[in-house]
Amino acid sequence: MDKTFNLYLIRHGETYLNRYKKMQGWADSPLTEEGKAIASETGRRLASVKFDRIYTSDSGRTVETAELILQENHYNHDLVINRRKAFRESFFGSFEGEYSEVAFQKVAQDQGYSSREKLFQKHNLEEVMNFIKESDPFHHAENYKEIWARIDNGLNEIINNSQSDNENILLVTHGVIIRNIISKFSNEFDKEMEIKNSSISVLKYSSNIFKVVSFNQ
Repeated sequence: MDKTFNLYLIRHGETYLNRYKKMQGWADSPLTEEGKAIASETGRRLASVKFDRIYTSDSGRTVETAELILQENHYNHDLVINRRKAFRESFFGSFEGEYSEVAFQKVAQDQGYSSREKLFQKHNLEEVMNFIKESDPFHHAENYKEIWARIDNGLNEIINNSQSDNENILLVTHGVIIRNIISKFSNEFDKEMEIKNSSISVLKYSSNIFKVVSFNQ
């Protein structure tokens, strides 16, 4: 059977570490009050979508966002939230909790660039992720191969557990995860743009491939 479904990718709502502009990968922090409000607004935008399955990472900020979205939904108050490490944010190693500007300045300088902006102008997402691991003094940060391996496992679980045609699946996850998924399946969107908290990206799965329908809306 040719499985088809719609995958709604949502970035979690704004957290306190987001507000403070700090690196937040496996580190976690609660949603701000504004973050909660915007997550609820996203829920209202999706209120008429009947979701068949819901996935999040195992980080509290994605679970909290998913719960707020479900509270606004007309159909799905009793759906189980499937928490998966596969969809956890990239691990930034010893950069966790550091100011983002400081961390990326070090990564840029280690590669011979004067600024983060010049680094991103010259290198794609895969290369930058590898540079982060190189610049982490402990080399614990995830590189592209490591993070994509677990994202791929998570996507395969979603595909393999598809039981009916034209399912609507909600996945509340993180900025780097969404950016990697979009980059993998489309070249049509500006992957350098900031992925907004509680934004919606939609992919259609059909004929064994994902197609990006919309990004960062």
